Amino acid sequence: MSVRRLDGYCRRVSEPASSISAEAVTPIEIGPAPAVPPGRRVLTISADMGGGHNATAAALEEAVERLWPGSEVRRLDTLDLLGPGVGSLFRKVYVANVETTPWLYEFFYSSLWRHHWFSAASKRFTGSWCGRRLAAEIDSFDPDVILSTYPLGSAGLAWLHKHRGLDVATGAWVSDFAPHPFWVYRELDANFVMHEVAAPNAWAAAAGAEVQVCAPPVLSRFTPGDQAEAREEMGLAPDRFVVLVSCGAYAFGDVAGTVRTLLDASPLVQVVAVCGRDEVIRRRLEQCDVPKERLMPLGWTDRMPMLLRAADIVVTNAGGATSLEALASGTPVVMFQPIAAHGDANADLMVVSGLADLCTTCEQLRSYVQSAVIDRLPMQEMARRETDFVIGHDLDKGLLSLGPTAHRALRTATWPARPGDAFFAHVETADLRQELGAVLELGPIRGGSGSAARSVSLAEVRERMAACTPHLPPLRRLLVRRPRPGWVLQEAVDVDCHVDEHVVPADADRAAMMAVVGEFWSQSMPAGQPGWQMLLVHGRADGRSLLAIKLHHCHGDGISALGLLDRLLTPAPGDKLLQRRALSSPAGRELHPRRILAAGATAVRTTTTGLWSLATRARPGRFPLNARQPGSERQIVGVPLPWQTFRGVARALHAKPHELAVAVVTDALGRVLRPTGLVPEKGSLRVMVPVAMRPARLDRISGNWTGTIALDVPLEPMSPERLVRQVRAELDHRLRRGEPQAAQAVMRLAGRLPMNAHRLFARAVYNRRFFHTIVSFMPGARDPRWCAGARVLAAYPLLPLASGVPLTVGILVADETAGVGVLADPSLGLDSHRLAAAVSAAFEAAVAAAEVATRSSAAESGKRD
Repeated sequence: MSVRRLDGYCRRVSEPASSISAEAVTPIEIGPAPAVPPGRRVLTISADMGGGHNATAAALEEAVERLWPGSEVRRLDTLDLLGPGVGSLFRKVYVANVETTPWLYEFFYSSLWRHHWFSAASKRFTGSWCGRRLAAEIDSFDPDVILSTYPLGSAGLAWLHKHRGLDVATGAWVSDFAPHPFWVYRELDANFVMHEVAAPNAWAAAAGAEVQVCAPPVLSRFTPGDQAEAREEMGLAPDRFVVLVSCGAYAFGDVAGTVRTLLDASPLVQVVAVCGRDEVIRRRLEQCDVPKERLMPLGWTDRMPMLLRAADIVVTNAGGATSLEALASGTPVVMFQPIAAHGDANADLMVVSGLADLCTTCEQLRSYVQSAVIDRLPMQEMARRETDFVIGHDLDKGLLSLGPTAHRALRTATWPARPGDAFFAHVETADLRQELGAVLELGPIRGGSGSAARSVSLAEVRERMAACTPHLPPLRRLLVRRPRPGWVLQEAVDVDCHVDEHVVPADADRAAMMAVVGEFWSQSMPAGQPGWQMLLVHGRADGRSLLAIKLHHCHGDGISALGLLDRLLTPAPGDKLLQRRALSSPAGRELHPRRILAAGATAVRTTTTGLWSLATRARPGRFPLNARQPGSERQIVGVPLPWQTFRGVARALHAKPHELAVAVVTDALGRVLRPTGLVPEKGSLRVMVPVAMRPARLDRISGNWTGTIALDVPLEPMSPERLVRQVRAELDHRLRRGEPQAAQAVMRLAGRLPMNAHRLFARAVYNRRFFHTIVSFMPGARDPRWCAGARVLAAYPLLPLASGVPLTVGILVADETAGVGVLADPSLGLDSHRLAAAVSAAFEAAVAAAEVATRSSAAESGKRD
């Protein structure tokens, strides 16, 4: 008997394609599911204003990776979001106030405390300004947790919580020792201060705010260490009294005068002056006639952890990041001539806490250092207090508190749905429920030696969901339709109401189990609950089962749904997707204006061309397939195809997997629909194909972000090679004309319409007048996944029907199987077995064509040789 071999897949030619099963392509020796800590999507809000805010953000991001390995982290610069030139203007104003008009800065700072109306108005204005700019960024990244290290960013988040119903856990870290009214917001889940003495100030700034004390948010490199070793590495004298002078990124204050005072205090003093970004000060110090054994001027440096270990004391004037890093390193801090406003406030609280000393004049500083050189016991005592303080507080605890049980205050508004999400709320009717999802085929769970295989139980699935839902906000979001579609976050979800079971006979096959899933899909999801449901279909003697998962389309497109599904499953340790992190480039990076203009011009040109193509395109033909409106019942068919063979066929036919998928599906539909008279023998089937407008990966972003392409695929029988060429040519043509970008632009513009107009638009365009069916190909996780301990053998995606569109098909790659999921209206009268056989036959024809093409290519290559 001959054997076919194509790209690693092997089976007998005489074996009918319809018998291909997950058993043939997936190992059934299934061990226990490995435990992998789930990653999070974390958004940090910072600003390039000095170095302290970004330093705090970097420390929090490091802690996130430590607590939740594999998390995706994105950092935003608040000032860049506020508009072109705003960041540079704010920085110039800040530097000018501190250096030139400190009295004005002090007046503003004190006014925030003295006049509540001024503080409230300022916070309301900046919150509205920043919040509106943050909303789109939050939508695009869909974070699980938001961490703010900049007051204006915190103001924007507070405004979004209060006015837009932001349902993401948010925390603000006050990276100064003394909080002021712009730092603290009662709308946030937590406001973290640096010491217990700072908590009363925080409560005075925002009555009722959730205030917690945490360890200094600094990188883990800032720890006590061997002073002699650090001095040797930095080239410092081992027997000197080393004073580290650091006045922040802008080197505020009289740095040169401070250095002179320290040098005059004792010949045993060696000063290390870190001048930040102020090169003028650094060059001035270098030009002083002072030997290196007494003075080492430095600019911006990443050696601060080593310098802090090497120093006997740190002299600073702001009380921000430098002070916090010194505390974590166990290096005594001396505040000298603090800068106006927040510098004075920080110095006062640090002294009260016993973690710093204060010198306000040069004479005080000179005397202080002279005493410290002679008697170092007070310095050692301060270092001990600092170490005890750091040990007694935990940075990780604060991050872990930002979970589903976090303090929830003032969540009175709904978070508005994006235009692409609201679209599917508008097109939905009682019969045309917009529910998408997947049917997972699960393998048996094998126990210890000699124990029989069993299927996963309802209790195990519910336990898994109960563990996941608190950390997945999309599963706790309730869709609100009035006055406009939006979301309200539920504090908890009753998993028992969302996950049910159906026990089938021990000899039930996949078709019988899919019929049960069809009944489940025919039922509406309960009102007043988050829009998702699960049904476990089990009872087979071999332990195999199906888990049907449906989700309202408003939650996201296919890629988003897959990302959410992947977070419900357990990957193997070392899985590649766990390492896919999107840590942004350093804050403050700005693109060249020419590049921005060029990119904008290209986008406008592409979108304009696409709009013209959509507007001038002829309507599809009228077929009996689309003559009637679908009812409420649903018919489901699942067909597994071997993925390695699928890939090999695509390569042999010079196609991409999604092009082959569309060709195989349309061939299968023609085989089934032509004999029934639902489509003509000739003509074109208008197939709507969703196109991902972002990287096609499981990036865990909720929402509908796809564009669409409408392909005209010939209905008459033809060879697979020719059909693949037609599909590829049509896809390339529509992509070049910019139709996906145009479709997405139309969706965004329509979302600006009044709600009733938006509903009319959605129902006018999402129907049989523009397409006959929907076909979608989605690349899922290629590595093994487990669900509640059961190996996922295959996944069959299901796409919702539309007005006058009674049949949709999805293809999803999971592990080594490409699962084909068909959702149809039973009134079409299509036999499930014939549908499955047609898909298998179409794929078999493509396999045969690929083998012919491979042999032909090999023969031509042999002739050339």
